[in-house]
Amino acid sequence: MANKSHELLYGWTLIAHKSYKLFSNVNSYVLLDQDNVVSMQFTATEQDFEIIHSEYDLRVKMIPVFKTISVLNVPDEVS
Repeated sequence: MANKSHELLYGWTLIAHKSYKLFSNVNSYVLLDQDNVVSMQFTATEQDFEIIHSEYDLRVKMIPVFKTISVLNVPDEVS
């Protein structure tokens, strides 16, 4: 599994498969899958991480002490 690490504001890190694309606007983020479907919309501040919207089957693991968020889903078809 080829993952990519994305540095976010306030020391947060997002780890997801390299086929995902991340877009940001200040402390708001949108994560798109390989089909350009919004997988997750979220915000990150110094104190918290909030998922505003996500796909019904998105699997996320958060480790608050390390400010790390991992997307556990692996795309079925990656071109």
